[in-house]
Amino acid sequence: MRTVSATELAKLGKCEQQTYLDHKLGADHSLTAEYIKRGNDEHQAFSRRISGQDRRCFIASAVFGIDAPETNYLRSFRDKHLMAHAPGRVIINFYYFFSPFVVNLLETYPILVQPMQNLIRYFIKVRRS
Repeated sequence: MRTVSATELAKLGKCEQQTYLDHKLGADHSLTAEYIKRGNDEHQAFSRRISGQDRRCFIASAVFGIDAPETNYLRSFRDKHLMAHAPGRVIINFYYFFSPFVVNLLETYPILVQPMQNLIRYFIKVRRS
């Protein structure tokens, strides 16, 4: 028995009447159908980009962006240095626990974004030296 992904299940989300009409009248080329196809394509592309990767880096993503060099550096630091040791994994778990609160604080008080960026850049600078 084969496992079915959520994406595959979502694509099956048609009623039997729609399936019958598609078979009888041909494929739906309406604007709505095009939007659905585009959404499915974008979802698949996103899934391919992130599959097999742990892309969580909440605070850096919030202040720099998900693919910013700073965010990628911190992910690499996590994967190479922290994940390799039990104390590092404890730090990661603690970070994942409290970072959503920090991100919420940053979203509520945008004036804190610049100081957080400076703090992260300082950490990266110290790590690289």
